[in-house]
Amino acid sequence: MGISSISSKFVGSITKSKPMQKCCNYFKKNPEKAIAYATLTSLVGKDGIGCYLYVTQSLNNKRIPDDKRRFVAAMDLTNGILMMASQIAFFFAMRKFNEPIFNKLFQKSFDKEGKMFKTVATQIRKTQKDAQIAAQAAGKEAGHSVTRKPELKEEYDALRGTCIAAFKNVVNIVAATILAKRVFVPFVSTPLAQYCTNKVDQRNAKKAAKNGQANDQQPAKVEAKNEPTQNVKPETKIETLKSEESNLLKKFQK
Repeated sequence: MGISSISSKFVGSITKSKPMQKCCNYFKKNPEKAIAYATLTSLVGKDGIGCYLYVTQSLNNKRIPDDKRRFVAAMDLTNGILMMASQIAFFFAMRKFNEPIFNKLFQKSFDKEGKMFKTVATQIRKTQKDAQIAAQAAGKEAGHSVTRKPELKEEYDALRGTCIAAFKNVVNIVAATILAKRVFVPFVSTPLAQYCTNKVDQRNAKKAAKNGQANDQQPAKVEAKNEPTQNVKPETKIETLKSEESNLLKKFQK
């Protein structure tokens, strides 16, 4: 069996699984939400894996001094947690403001009152009527009939919903990747990492102080030391010199 056949069977088994079938059905029923949640999951998952790798690398990086290594690791951990939390928060927060922003930006195309729809529907119907009149004047059969306003309203609402869904996805990604990761996280992560590092240092200092007190309370061991030869009394030195001197004189006495 070739690689292509093995890979096709593997991918086919995944697509036929129940979880994948549920995901496909959800995409069919509500594509806008499915795309939004899939995008958010990929962004948060990528940052979670990156956070783990950065923290592990910082803790084991011998090029970083020992007194700075914990701060760098705390900085990476704080960045990772803030990135994931802020992206989720900004993503869902912006979903509540997307439609009002869309209405303000595109009020000339899609307004709440429906004035723009009336204008568009009138223009479309007029164009269709002019086409029918021109076809009759030329002795040809009229092509399409004049569309009724309810049918145009359905098409107009469907187009508006598609535009809003695309706008939401773009704005949500911009809010999660630019506002959250590039503006909010760098502004908050540095002081928060310093705060966490100070707390860890204080805790380690308290543990070291407790260990020092425990060592001070233990009785000190007294080691017996041999007295050096220099502590011999002067009288004994003189006596030894005299004895040696007398012995030397005896050698030269006949």
